[in-house]
Amino acid sequence: MSGFASLLSQFKETTAAAAASSSSSAGGGTGSKRSRSSFEQSSSSSQPHHQLRQKQSKIPSPSEHNYCYPSSTPIKTIYIACPANTETGGPEALHQLCHMINSGEYYFDDDTTDKKGDDDDVHDEFGRLITDKRSSSSSKQQVHKGKRQLKAFMLYLRERSSSSGNKTLVEQVFGDNRSSPRPFKYDKYNAPMMEHHFPTHHQPESTSNNGGEYSSDLVIWPEVWTHLIDSLQQPSEPAWNTTKYQSAIWWLSVNNNKGRFAPHQFINRQDILHLVQSSYARDHVLTKLTAHSGSDANKNSEQQQQQQHVLTMTEFIPYTSSEFALSSTPTTTTKPTNSCKGNGSKENLVVYNPAKGMHWTDEIIRRACGKQAKTERDGSVSTGGGIRFCPIGKGPGGRERLTGEEVVELLKTAKVYIDFGPHPGMDRLPREACLAGCVVITNTEGAANFDSDVPLPSEFKFAQFDVDKICSLIKECCSKHDEYAEKLDKYKSWILAQRVQMKACVDGMVNEVVTKRIGCVKKD
Repeated sequence: MSGFASLLSQFKETTAAAAASSSSSAGGGTGSKRSRSSFEQSSSSSQPHHQLRQKQSKIPSPSEHNYCYPSSTPIKTIYIACPANTETGGPEALHQLCHMINSGEYYFDDDTTDKKGDDDDVHDEFGRLITDKRSSSSSKQQVHKGKRQLKAFMLYLRERSSSSGNKTLVEQVFGDNRSSPRPFKYDKYNAPMMEHHFPTHHQPESTSNNGGEYSSDLVIWPEVWTHLIDSLQQPSEPAWNTTKYQSAIWWLSVNNNKGRFAPHQFINRQDILHLVQSSYARDHVLTKLTAHSGSDANKNSEQQQQQQHVLTMTEFIPYTSSEFALSSTPTTTTKPTNSCKGNGSKENLVVYNPAKGMHWTDEIIRRACGKQAKTERDGSVSTGGGIRFCPIGKGPGGRERLTGEEVVELLKTAKVYIDFGPHPGMDRLPREACLAGCVVITNTEGAANFDSDVPLPSEFKFAQFDVDKICSLIKECCSKHDEYAEKLDKYKSWILAQRVQMKACVDGMVNEVVTKRIGCVKKD
């Protein structure tokens, strides 16, 4: 009896605590929208759905959670996690993805609306309206009766350490009248900001066959934030009837992940959808996913099975698209504060990224310039033969960043771009250099080892570092620039087609997360 009495006493205490918490929450109000929201729960908070407990970066073991792929839970809303107030290639790619999803106008069956339509209407295989027997005054809403558009939102976040320093927190960042977490240059994209707090709990989907384990929300994380993939998840409590949001990782690079997504996570986290920007990333992900396989036959079989969970997702140089030509094309009025800037015509100028592969670049410069080298204030070095080497950057050694417009203007002046860095992904600089008329010379590290990522003619790729051959090629490219630049015409055409390729990639992703799980239609 004493045991029963003890249990009864614990039950009364738990009930009283829950009632007190409910009363406090009801009387606290929602409050005004804040500029930040820290995903860390406070025991005295009056807004339990606005503040979440940040989980440890260590992902639970399989014994604690059964991570299965949500193959039957269709996605209805996509959130793209992005660093706030950050203006680099990665964040721009994230905004492009949001834009492509929203501008594609994908529609799916909505169980919450009346789906009765006109039997005389004829649709194609994607549900696009071919004939409309109704009057011309029919509204768009009537045409898509019973359908709801798949929407994507930018989820601006900021990572910080807790006061104790023993765990990482992530806070959602909002804009106000004075500032915005989105850089101005990204306003050209159809990428609306998530203006409310990320959903702290999710209702199980009636269409799901996963036992209601997953919601219809998908969060896409850049590869640098894989340690945060569970950071927005509401702690599981039966009273809230919570489910997990779905997660995807966009591998915009391999090296920049820095091992944050550990080998055992590739095996255990079967719920993750992997988007790969390069063949280098695809090879990396598939190798990790099948690392535990035994024989080659088993590994090949498992790779085929995992292919559906690894999807290609490219991005593009914005000013290559007519859609962004007016707002993105750098103009000649932009003057970079760099002495390497010329008058717009090609010079015997070799440019390089000072942040990557400098050990090799320095050796090339020493060999090419010799004792006659003259170092300028900005870090550029001139040779006796009239060839100059210039870092893509400002200040001593080019350590200060140029704006995107300044970079393109500098590339337009150069004849050669060299890149002997690690190539963590399908880098943007080699592509921009080619578009600006530079001859691109690289090694075969990382993504440069894959012709599908850096499709240069073999004579411009060096598997082994041979400084004499490299210097000889640079001199040839400067003296016969037009002849050598023409050899990169196929590479340039490939770059110009990436906007169209990304559309096909987004179609494939929507097919995987929506169409294959519930009827989805797309309107062009």
